[in-house]
Amino acid sequence: MNKESTPPLFDVLISPRWADQDSMGHINHVQYFRYLEEARVQWMTNTGFGMSGSGELSGMIVAAAGLNFRKEWHHDKPLRVRAWAVHIGNSSFRLLQSLYSEDGGELVAEGEITLVCIDAKHRPIPIADSERAQLQKCLLVQ
Repeated sequence: MNKESTPPLFDVLISPRWADQDSMGHINHVQYFRYLEEARVQWMTNTGFGMSGSGELSGMIVAAAGLNFRKEWHHDKPLRVRAWAVHIGNSSFRLLQSLYSEDGGELVAEGEITLVCIDAKHRPIPIADSERAQLQKCLLVQ
């Protein structure tokens, strides 16, 4: 399956701020990582993904992140953030994260991030079955 036929794990609209620009007048490269984080946090907050239902504090940490920049962008144009699972392990999973123009027609940046599910003591824990099922629905088969 490819991105066109696989539903994204999340699809979030981000509005870059004027202050996100660098001295060349386009969005500074580090801001893209912040936009991706903002979209992931919205997804986790909206779905409860990574939050233990047992009352025990849990969550996720970033183990690796990379991004390829495809097109410069400016503050007055919203960005659409979408993500798909590309690998699901025991306690970690990898997402393909893409930033597009608001209409989804222009790819601005794309890369992968590895997230690890952890407990309150920051030890890796298995991905919960319900979360694994959610990731599976959005898995890009290579």
